[in-house]
Amino acid sequence: MKTSRYFSELIRSYNDEIDDLVTDSEGKSVLQKRLNDKRGAIDTILPMIEFSPEMVSVVFYGAFGFPSADTMQQLVLSEPGDSGFLSWAELKPDLTVAAWAEPLIALSQKAQGGDAFLVSTAALEFLRNKGSSAAPVPKNDVEDERDDDADHDEASDEDESDLSEAGADWLAEQGFEPLDR
Repeated sequence: MKTSRYFSELIRSYNDEIDDLVTDSEGKSVLQKRLNDKRGAIDTILPMIEFSPEMVSVVFYGAFGFPSADTMQQLVLSEPGDSGFLSWAELKPDLTVAAWAEPLIALSQKAQGGDAFLVSTAALEFLRNKGSSAAPVPKNDVEDERDDDADHDEASDEDESDLSEAGADWLAEQGFEPLDR
């Protein structure tokens, strides 16, 4: 799924944060316990929405349903400050929200930046449910890439050859015999 650069970067961090919560050092599943711990500490971690929103967003893991995929698909193409980036009040009617999440939403709305945080969090949950983490190609770079493709292909072949020679030289210096090609 195509996303803005903002969501492309944020979903990777969000998925990494969730992966960190899934199992303990013994490989046992502890996701629900860790999520409950984070939810109980929302007051403490809420200030992190300014510099690490993905670490707080996980408290809303599983909180949202998305009856209007079209709204969400348009949202993930935007960034905070864009006209397409909805406010929480505009987005909420297009979501289903788990009852347990309502108090967390109320606390988040009181925090500075809480509105954009909640919208971003809903978008992250949408992307997680869709299994998306692909980085988009920025629109202005698409034409440049087409122009550079021919030049890049020639340069890549030369670079690969140079890199291959350098690698073979380094291996020889380390005492390895060169591979016959």
